[in-house]
Amino acid sequence: MIKNIFLTLILSLFVFSSCTKNSEENMLLEVKNKMDEAKRLENENKPDEAKKQYEEAIKIYIEVLKEYPDSKNAPNIYSNIAKIYSDNLRDYVNAIKYYKELIDKFPNSKDSKYGMFMIAFIYDEMLTNKELAKESYQKFLEKYPKDEDPNEKMSESARIMLGMLQENKSIEDIIKGSTNTDKKDTTKVTNQDEKPKQEVKPNDAPTDVNTDANVNDDANLHPKEKRKQNK
Repeated sequence: MIKNIFLTLILSLFVFSSCTKNSEENMLLEVKNKMDEAKRLENENKPDEAKKQYEEAIKIYIEVLKEYPDSKNAPNIYSNIAKIYSDNLRDYVNAIKYYKELIDKFPNSKDSKYGMFMIAFIYDEMLTNKELAKESYQKFLEKYPKDEDPNEKMSESARIMLGMLQENKSIEDIIKGSTNTDKKDTTKVTNQDEKPKQEVKPNDAPTDVNTDANVNDDANLHPKEKRKQNK
């Protein structure tokens, strides 16, 4: 009897817990609504209110990770939290923090590769910590020396960015160098295509020819015609 009551109590608690626990799908939908609202507020030039919506979206994401730690969406959620911190809140320290958590917990996921690249990029472009940027790009290239998907171009970009850091060059320097090279090449091609100008000597001026059909030549007139003309 007591055993049956105990089992009934446990079952009731389980049912109650299941009913009160928000589903992952509903929580992610709530995040989407928060993000949409934040963007709307930004468009209305209400940055403080938009910021609150972004922060609430992050809180819900964190709740999802606590409630559903084994969710297949977990890598993407970590990445999304980091993106909100980086792109919307300009909180680069927290962005790096969540990218690192993503890499530690899901090292072989596609999101992890993106996270490794973004850590290096944030150090380089946002925090201007060139030493940590170089270190991060090197770690990325050690793990991903080539892009398996040619459309990603993350490894290619990382190699270019690392080379620029090692040569102490900026993106502007690369653009300027490319522009100057293009100008030089264009000048060379133009000079090769141009032929030396030859001096054109004018021909002898043509003799004027009188083409007036009404002008009579007396030398060619018949004598009778001459007499008529004289009369």
